[in-house]
Amino acid sequence: MSFRVSYQAPPLPQRGEADGLPVYWLPSKEPLAQVGFIWEAPALKEYDPGIRRLLLRLLSEENQLHPEGKLRQQLHRLGWDYSWDADRDNIYLFGEGLRENLSSAIKLLYASVAYPVLSGPLVKHHLHRLVEGERRARANPAYRADALLSQHLWGSTYTLTRSVPLERLEGMDTAQLRAYHERFLLRGLQKAIISAPFLPSELRAWAEFHGKVAYALPVVLSPSLICETVAMEAAQVSLRIAYPWVRPFHPQFGYYRMAALRLGGYFGAQLMQSIREEAGLTYGIYARPDSCHAGSALIISTEVAKNRAAEAVARIQTEVERWSQNPFPTEEILLETRNYLLLQIMPETLSEWTQRLMRLYGIGLEPDRFIQQNKLIDSLQALEEVPRLELPSLPYVQIGVGTDEPIFASTCA
Repeated sequence: MSFRVSYQAPPLPQRGEADGLPVYWLPSKEPLAQVGFIWEAPALKEYDPGIRRLLLRLLSEENQLHPEGKLRQQLHRLGWDYSWDADRDNIYLFGEGLRENLSSAIKLLYASVAYPVLSGPLVKHHLHRLVEGERRARANPAYRADALLSQHLWGSTYTLTRSVPLERLEGMDTAQLRAYHERFLLRGLQKAIISAPFLPSELRAWAEFHGKVAYALPVVLSPSLICETVAMEAAQVSLRIAYPWVRPFHPQFGYYRMAALRLGGYFGAQLMQSIREEAGLTYGIYARPDSCHAGSALIISTEVAKNRAAEAVARIQTEVERWSQNPFPTEEILLETRNYLLLQIMPETLSEWTQRLMRLYGIGLEPDRFIQQNKLIDSLQALEEVPRLELPSLPYVQIGVGTDEPIFASTCA
């Protein structure tokens, strides 16, 4: 790669508060304003699987019972829209729209949190849709492989919808919706992020959702090695392989992130060159970090022809061992990886940066530390500037869906 990417750091938010609620403000005169809210709301095992997913569907639903009328419809009239999302530890609400209607939009978004419809025919309707969606998704080998991997990695700590019997989803106790909503959504708001010309006074009402929530989150160490294959009618085998990985707040996480990108984060990465270009075993293969409060893993995912699955597993392991010893064998590869990483992490808009900030705060990584990590990567010029990294070479979870052959025999002995 001949060009040089230079890191342009996004603006750091200004810290403030609204009646005790931490507020992070990005001053902006753009036509569109953005707001983000982060709740500490984990997928606890004390609740039925699927409760959080069903709750998010209902929170996203048009609320026809609110005295002011249909909330989403009103927001659309203001030039605003919103979306809910979640990871294993947090729930996120993101809204975006015309800045001149910011105050009115924040009031309506508040109503969507405070007054959801959590009982009656609407709940049954969305529960049925959730179950049917799961039923269809589980016919896909890739979905099954992702679900099995997550269960082995995080199932001892969190309740995971994709790995429980459908009958259990159908029979969930929907009364838990209100209990979970009151415990976490009405008390567990941790931060608000806003990109706008001003901080609207309407944010003060959100302070009533702010507080500390108490819960137990059991962290169970995974066995040293798990290998599982599942027979399924499919032309390809879905492979998922997990390795131990560092947390995002590790002092050298920026370098580890660059090493993961070199392994399988772009088209010219090591796995893509070896497994796809040289061996012709797949159309694509990727490596990505996955982190939560329970731990971190580096996950390799790919789909390969059934009759070459064992060959692919062996070749992947060979490449990972090579990579763990020397992730950047030449200065050209180092600089190429640096450029690709900087291109991936630089937000193009304030909207993108606002949503990135939500995720950074969710995993416990302050934005100034994130930017500092990126500046260290930007400054790299030579191989000797990269510290020695303790990269994993041995997997601890291996999943193959689409065959019951012993494709992991070489790595599970």
